[in-house]
Amino acid sequence: MSGVAPGSRVRRVGLVYLALFGTGALGALVAALYVQDPAAVVAALLPTGAGTYLAWSAYRADRIEAASGATDPGVVADRLAAAVRRQWEAEAQVRRLADPYPLPVAWRGADPDLAEVTAGLAGRDGEIGAVFAQRVPDRRLLVLGDPGSGKTLLLVRLVLALIEGRAEGDPVPVLFPLASWDPTAVDLRGWMERKLIQDHAELGAAAPGEYGEITLAGMLLERRLVLPVLDGFDELPAAVSAPALHRIGEALPYGCGLVLSSRPAEYRAALRPRTGVPVRLTGMAGIELEPLGARVVAEYLLRDAGGPGTPEAARWEPVVAVLGTDAPVASALTSPLMVSLARSVYNPRPGEGDGRLPDPGELLRCPTRTAVERHLLDAFVDAAYRPHPRRPCRWTVAQARGALRFLARHMERGIDGAAEMAWWKLRHVVPGALPQVLAGVLLGSLAWLVEGVAMELGQHFAPNPLFIPYWEERGGLGVVAAGMCAGLVCGLAAGVTITLLCSAVTDDLAVAFVANRLADGGVLALAGVMLAGFAYGVRPHLRRPADWNRQAILTGVVAAALYVLAFHNACGTVNALVYGGIAAAFGADGVVEGPGGPVARVRWRWSSRGTVRGLLAGTVLGSGVLLEGLLADVLSGGADREYIAPAEPLEALWAAEQVAAVYAVACLLVHGLRAVPIDLQTSTDGQTLLTNDRRTLGTCVLTAALLGTAVIGTQGWCVRLWGSTRVWGGSATGEFVWLYIVGLVPAVLTALAIGIRQAAWSQYAVARCYLALRAKLPYDLMAFLADAHDRGVLRRTGAVYQFRHIELQHHLAGADR
Repeated sequence: MSGVAPGSRVRRVGLVYLALFGTGALGALVAALYVQDPAAVVAALLPTGAGTYLAWSAYRADRIEAASGATDPGVVADRLAAAVRRQWEAEAQVRRLADPYPLPVAWRGADPDLAEVTAGLAGRDGEIGAVFAQRVPDRRLLVLGDPGSGKTLLLVRLVLALIEGRAEGDPVPVLFPLASWDPTAVDLRGWMERKLIQDHAELGAAAPGEYGEITLAGMLLERRLVLPVLDGFDELPAAVSAPALHRIGEALPYGCGLVLSSRPAEYRAALRPRTGVPVRLTGMAGIELEPLGARVVAEYLLRDAGGPGTPEAARWEPVVAVLGTDAPVASALTSPLMVSLARSVYNPRPGEGDGRLPDPGELLRCPTRTAVERHLLDAFVDAAYRPHPRRPCRWTVAQARGALRFLARHMERGIDGAAEMAWWKLRHVVPGALPQVLAGVLLGSLAWLVEGVAMELGQHFAPNPLFIPYWEERGGLGVVAAGMCAGLVCGLAAGVTITLLCSAVTDDLAVAFVANRLADGGVLALAGVMLAGFAYGVRPHLRRPADWNRQAILTGVVAAALYVLAFHNACGTVNALVYGGIAAAFGADGVVEGPGGPVARVRWRWSSRGTVRGLLAGTVLGSGVLLEGLLADVLSGGADREYIAPAEPLEALWAAEQVAAVYAVACLLVHGLRAVPIDLQTSTDGQTLLTNDRRTLGTCVLTAALLGTAVIGTQGWCVRLWGSTRVWGGSATGEFVWLYIVGLVPAVLTALAIGIRQAAWSQYAVARCYLALRAKLPYDLMAFLADAHDRGVLRRTGAVYQFRHIELQHHLAGADR
C-alpha cells in the first residue's frame, strides 16, 4: 500500500487539475481569435467550471483538515513550550549565565505583610523549580528583590525548570517583561495576547470555530494553558502601580497560576496606595532575594578570571580584601548585576588576553556605592566593544555608545507603551507624512515608467495607426495605486511626481498642461482612497455633514478648479466634485492602519462580501468614464476635443466597463491577499522575521501581478470579441499579447501597493534610512542590534530587544530613577 496519505493525494490531484484547466483555457482563448464563432469556444469552456470548483473544494478541504489538528489547544501548548525553551536556553548561553557557573542566588520568605504564604520557602541556586512545584500551594508566587538582585535570572531558571518537568497539556510558563505594558491603555489579558503573538506569530492565527472569534493566543489564555511570569512590576510608573495591581488581580484571579517580580518598596506602595481602596493579590506565596555574600562573590570573580593563583585572578586581590566590609565597592558587589558587570569589565573573555584590561583596583577609588555602580555601568559599554583578537567589531566604541544612547532614550520614552526595540515599530520615530510621501513618489515614478514602456512595447505586438507615444500622458494608474496604498497624502504625492516627470519630457509647459495633470492626480488619488475603503472592509455609510472628510472635499474642489483653469471638458470638473463628495460623505475615505508586525507570507482569502464590494467600487468609479463619454458633446460644446472615453454611447459603455473591471480587480486583490503569521517552529529572532517579511513583499507582488494580469487581460479579450470595431493592426496573436500587456500595468502597480502595505519591511526601510541620516545610527541596524545582543549589552525577548537591565537603559538615557 502506498505510504502517501489520502488527503495529500487529493490535494495533488486537485492542483494538477487546476493547472491543466488553466493551460487549456488559455489555449482555447488564443484559438478563439482564429475562428469565426468565438462564442462557441467560450461556451465549450463553461461546463468545465463544475470540475474546477470540485478540485478547488477538495484542495481547500484537505488544507482545512490538515490545519485542524495543528490548532488543538494541547498541541499548540506543546509547541509553544518547545519554542519558549529554545528561546531562553539560547538567551542564557548568550548572556553567559552558566559561565563559569550560575551565580548563586539565595532567598528567604518574604515579609508577611506582602504575601499570604511565606514560611518554608527558603532556598538557593537551582531549587526554585522544586520550591514552586512542591511548596507553593496555589502556583502563585511573588519574587521580591532590590535592583540588580537577580530577579530576572531567577525567573529564567524557573521557566526552564518548569518546562523541563512539564507534562503534555500542562500550562506553559511564559516570561512577560512588564516594562512594555501600559495598564492605562490596555488590560493585562489583551496585552499578554499581543505579546504572545508578537514573539510567537503563529499564535495570531484564528482559533477553531468552537472557541469563538479569537486567536490561538487568546485560546491558550482562556483555557489557562499559559502560566504568566510577570517580570519587573517595579518598572511601571509609580502613578499607575496600584491600578496595575488591580488589573493583574482582575485578569488573573484566585485559581490562575501567576509569578510576579518586583522591588519590595514599589510593591508595598502599590498594596497601600495613598488614595483609593487597597488591592491585594489572593493566594500569593512570597520570597525575597538575599544579597550575595563576600565569599560567594570572591570565588565567582576569581574563578571567572582563570582561578586562584593565575595572574588574572591576582589582579582582584585588593578588591577581594575589602569584601565583607563597609567599603563602597564591597557594598556594590553584593548585587548580582554589579558582579556580572564587574566580571565583564575586568576579566578577559574567552580567547582574550589581559594586556589591555583595566585594573579592578580602580573601583576602590570610588567614594560611594552609587559611584561604583555608575562607574561599572559606564565602563560596561567600553568593555563590550573593546577589540577582540578573534572577533573584529564593525563599530567603534564612540559609534556604539551614540547608537545605544539614542536607543535607550527611544525606549525611555516608551513609544507604543513599550520599553523595547522592535524593528517594525521604528516607524514611530519617522515624521508621520514622510513614509506616505516616499511611497507616493516611488509608485508615481514606477507607474510613469511602466506605462510608457508598456505602450511602446504594445506597438510592437499590435500596431495602432492612431497611437502617439505621449510620455506626458502616462502614470495615472500609479496615483490610484498610491491612494490605495497609503491614503490621500500618498496619492497626491504620486500625482505631483507624475506631473513633474511629464513636464520634464514635454515642450509644452503651459499653465493649462500643468493644471490638467495636477487635476488628474487629485481625482485619481480620490479614486484610490475610495477603492482602499471598499477593499479593506470599511462599510460605506452616510455621515453627518459635520463629520465629512474636509481633506477629500478640498482635494475635489481644487481638482475641479484646476480643470476649469486648464480649459478641460466639464465632465472632468463634475468627476472631481463627485469623487470628493463620495470620499467625504461615506466611510470609504481612508485606509486601515498598516501592518502591526512582521508576516511570513500572504494567502488568498475568498469573501463574497469582498467580491460584492469590489464590483460595487469598480462600477461606481467606472461610471465616471461613462458619464464623460455620454455627455461629452453636451457639456463641452463639440466633439473636437480629446476625452478619456469616446463620445459614441456604445463605445463609451465598453470603455466604462473596462475601467470598472480594472478598478474591481484591484479592489478584489487588495481585499483577498492577506498576511500569514510566522510558524512557531521558525526562529523568532528579529533578523529572521525581517527576512520573511521582505520575502512577503516579493511574493505579494508576484501573486497579485499574475492574478490581475490574467483577469484583466481576459476581460479585455472578451471586450475585443464583442465590443468595439478593431482598430489595431498586426496579427490576432499580437493583439492577444497586447491585451495582456495592458492588463499587466494595473496589476503590477496594484501588487506593489498591496506589497508595500502588507509588509512591515517597507516602513522599516524608510525608518532606518531616516535614522542613519538624522540620528547617525548604523545603516545596517539589525546587524548592530544582533551584535549588541551577542556582546551582552542587549537581551532578546522573542523578536524584540531590551537592554540587559533597566538600570543600564536608565544610565545610557541619562535618566535617574
